Parts: sequence; C-alpha cells; structure tokens
Amino acid sequence: MIVGNGQLARIFKNDAELPNDVVIFASGVSNSNCTDPNEFVKEEELLQKILEELNGKSIVYFSSCALSDIKYLDIPYYAHKLHMESIIKKQTEKFYIFRLPQVFGKLKEHSTLINFIYFSILYGREFKLYVNSYRYVIDIDDVLTLVTNIVSNVTPGLVINLANSYKYGLPEIVREIEFILNKKAKTIFVDKNDSYNINLSDLNEIVLKLNLNLNFGRDYLTERLQKRHGDFNII
Repeated sequence: MIVGNGQLARIFKNDAELPNDVVIFASGVSNSNCTDPNEFVKEEELLQKILEELNGKSIVYFSSCALSDIKYLDIPYYAHKLHMESIIKKQTEKFYIFRLPQVFGKLKEHSTLINFIYFSILYGREFKLYVNSYRYVIDIDDVLTLVTNIVSNVTPGLVINLANSYKYGLPEIVREIEFILNKKAKTIFVDKNDSYNINLSDLNEIVLKLNLNLNFGRDYLTERLQKRHGDFNII
C-alpha cells in the first residue's frame, strides 16, 4: 500500500517490489519552508488514520536528515517531522523511518534545491547563493533501492539516514551544474552558514551487508546529474 501522490509515492507505485505487509507513507508536507499549521495537522490526521489501520503491517515514513542537529527544531517543518516520528514510535514497533537529505530525480521545474538550481542556470535566472551552506544529497532511484532492500531484509524498528556520504557546499553544487549545462550561473552571493553533520554508520553497514553498489562519494552528484541531464535532453 502506497499513501501519497508526490514524487516519492509515484516511484514506489511504479517501480517498487515491496513485501505485502509494508505500508509506504509518502504523503503530507514536503516543503521545508512550510509554516502553515493546517498543513501539519492534515498530515498528522492522515498518519493517525493509517496507523490505526495497519493491522500488523509495518509502516515506512520519510523524515529529514536535518533532525540530526537540534538547531533545526526551531523551524516549524523540522519540529513537525520529529513530532510525526514520535507518534509512529508510540503507536507501533513495526516502523522504518528513513531520514532523507536533498532528494533529486527527474529534471522538471519545482522548488527542490537541485532542480531549482538546474533550471535557474538553464534559463539564465538570477538566484541567491548561500556561500557557507552545505547539503547532503541522494538520487530518488537510490532511495527506492535502499528502502526496498532494507524493508525486505532488515528488522523493523529502524530510524536511519539515507544519503550520499559526501557533503556538498552550495557553490560546489552550482559549479557541478554549470559544468553539465556549460552555462554560467547568475548568482547573488549571500554569506549564510547553514549545515549539519549526519551519522551514516548504520547505512554503511547495511549497504555492505546487502552488497548494494551505489557508488557513493565525491563524484556521486556529477554522475547522477549527468544521467538525469541526458534523460532530460531526450524528452
């Protein structure tokens, strides 16, 4: 069972081979800039409904890697994500909470970081660039690979970060996309420090145990974006 209609929900509906006793909850607030309490309540009510109807099944919930740093709890979105995690933990022991960083997938215009930068450079749009900010990333196809393998092979009751191991500075991400597009970005530099560190030891152990070849590391973003760029040009 897949709950939701967004990017994450669609990739699981279209491509996932999941055990029958797993519910993927991929609905609710996805914009980290959201401050509307009505949106948070809407997700909480839906989550409560799904939890009440689990009937012994396991639930998959997507949270945020930023919860690794307590300072982000001052931001409504992240406080909401932690609250959703706590609700799940109180109501069932059969959960997989996957904390995600910046997720990117098919190149189309929307507000997620990688796509925003890609299309801003592609169309010559000026944008603000936070020069002392860093982000972890992951391709949505690798989210699919990791989640399907973990729920099929690892006992529930798991909270785990899913991310490429290398933390990119935002200027570095811009340079990567400039290289792929062969275009110079029009940026307004802003001195803003925004960063966190995550523990990936559990993920590394699982990747090794399940023999998953994800090629994480410094070149990960370039390799994945070049493929996405090639697919985009074909369309």
